[in-house]
Amino acid sequence: MPANLTLLHIKLLAIPGVTQMTANGINDHGQVVGQFTDSHGMPHGFIYEEESFCQLDYPGAAETNILGINNLSQMVGMFTTLTATAGFLYDRGTFSPPITYPGPGNLTVPNGVNDRGEIVGVFQDAGPGEHSFLYKAGNYEPLTYPGATETAAQGINNSGQVVGSFPDVAGTHGFVYLENVGVFSPPLNCPTGIMTTIRGINNGGQIVGGCFDAQGHEHPFLYIAGALHRILIPGATSATANSVNDRGQIVGNFQSATAAHSFVAAIPA
Repeated sequence: MPANLTLLHIKLLAIPGVTQMTANGINDHGQVVGQFTDSHGMPHGFIYEEESFCQLDYPGAAETNILGINNLSQMVGMFTTLTATAGFLYDRGTFSPPITYPGPGNLTVPNGVNDRGEIVGVFQDAGPGEHSFLYKAGNYEPLTYPGATETAAQGINNSGQVVGSFPDVAGTHGFVYLENVGVFSPPLNCPTGIMTTIRGINNGGQIVGGCFDAQGHEHPFLYIAGALHRILIPGATSATANSVNDRGQIVGNFQSATAAHSFVAAIPA
């Protein structure tokens, strides 16, 4: 596999009448979830499949954002009211009651869900910064990278591998957490730069994330078998790779010289 990967069969996603959208997750059926902003400036969740889309709004919410989807088409995300931000699970046409991490705080954001219904995300409590959680079998488990004051869990696969990022005095680093043994990996860092973010993992252990340059532009990567490969998107000045499915499809967003785009593309063999 080359050091740099140029994605194949890049497909731009579009919702009629919408100029601003963000693609966050993809499952093995090719269903893409995310958020779009309508002509009145109101943000809504969406699911996009085979050139059609469905708008999804949490009942009574001012904002809805769908952040992850599993192969059972169960979706997780967040909604905002005037007083708080909470999470939800959407399953077969029904929104769950609000997902809120126990204790003080007014923010809970689920970022990923696997096919076993295990959910990872972030929350805020009475202290500073964001913390992470793993929700399984009706219980919340806090996740904190050893020695870190903040931890952001972004995705989980069916093997219980959790991915995310954490900051320290040297910058921001990626991590993998092995749920079954309760062990965090050593920090995962880009070869250059001081900020690395990890956004998603598939069931084969392929990881997507991004490296930030000195200008603050994010450049996506695929991490596999201990090697990091920069993802190249023709015409992009900055980009995010947010999710990767088991078919080798990556979903994300990029900025060109003229506009912002959401895309689905294939990893070269």
